[in-house]
Amino acid sequence: MADPRSEPGAGAEGDPAPEPAISRRSWPAALLRGSALLVLAVTGAQLAAWIGVPLAWMIGPMLVATVFGVSGVEVPIPRQTRAIGQTIVATTVGLQLTWEGVVAVSGMVPEMLVITIGSAALAIGLAPLLYRLTPADKATAFFACVPCGPAEMAQLADRGGGNGPLVGLVQGLRIALVVLLVPAALQLSGVPVVLAPSGPEELFAFGALTLPTLALAVAAGQIFRRARLVSPFFLGPLAAVSFLSMALDTPVDWPRALTWAGQLLLGVSLGLSFRRALLRGAPRFVAVSALVTLLTIAGCSALAWAIAVIDDLPVPTLVLAAAPGSVTEMSLTAEAMGLGVALVTTFHIVRLFIIMPLSPLALRFVRGP
Repeated sequence: MADPRSEPGAGAEGDPAPEPAISRRSWPAALLRGSALLVLAVTGAQLAAWIGVPLAWMIGPMLVATVFGVSGVEVPIPRQTRAIGQTIVATTVGLQLTWEGVVAVSGMVPEMLVITIGSAALAIGLAPLLYRLTPADKATAFFACVPCGPAEMAQLADRGGGNGPLVGLVQGLRIALVVLLVPAALQLSGVPVVLAPSGPEELFAFGALTLPTLALAVAAGQIFRRARLVSPFFLGPLAAVSFLSMALDTPVDWPRALTWAGQLLLGVSLGLSFRRALLRGAPRFVAVSALVTLLTIAGCSALAWAIAVIDDLPVPTLVLAAAPGSVTEMSLTAEAMGLGVALVTTFHIVRLFIIMPLSPLALRFVRGP
């Protein structure tokens, strides 16, 4: 019998089951489940906000959607759910950027490179642990450890002969753990959550530039997608809206309700990615991946602390900048906690554009002769 490690696309502990198709007769039930998910997601967000959880409108819905996903309840959501959430969140983050903040960050290239190289070294160093403790092939183990976008890493794993869906699952798990643990740890260390105004005027603060700004963000996302750039629905809107924000003398009205909606879409899409079939098919791989994520968080946080002490920089902001999370979620966390949005966003973008093209080359090094 052939070794599953040598078969292209072989799973860590079995291939995931295909998603069941939804027939016309089952659409009423699917619509009911979708409505229930939406109601419970909003309720979860409200409870999380009441408790004082950072990123309440993402973490609450994410936990609710995770329960649906791991319980095997099929909830059909539009394919562009995460893309829409990314576009909204990128617009929110872009409107927070200032020319002064971007100029200040531009002088921190050495710190960006150190954090990028440190993150890559952690990925290469921890991949053998995942490979040795599970039946995963080297491509699957490596791309599961690289701190980059889940979709991009899953595609690279497929090209390298690994299990793309499984890599996408554990990459989503990495982001979920970072979102759950890092903001909470910062809050426990004394960093307050910025309670944004939530009155009617702030919730629905539409102005003359609100819809044109949103239209610009959508168009930029499509342009980046057609150019085949990584994370197009975040980086495209972020670039366009950032330039707009820095060019305008007056702030752009942006409804808080729209920001919450973007967070909710991100949380739901991330939570539903934890499908029961994948979790049941590779429990050891998922468990060891969670351990690897915790080690990566600890390593990146220690690196950030060392840089902050040496360069006399704010430790919480550097921890977010070095955290092995997605640029979308970490930028949003910085905005929610009142930390350096420009610094965190720029650090993650630099890491993304350095690690992404080098990952296939690094895989050759990991595989060995």
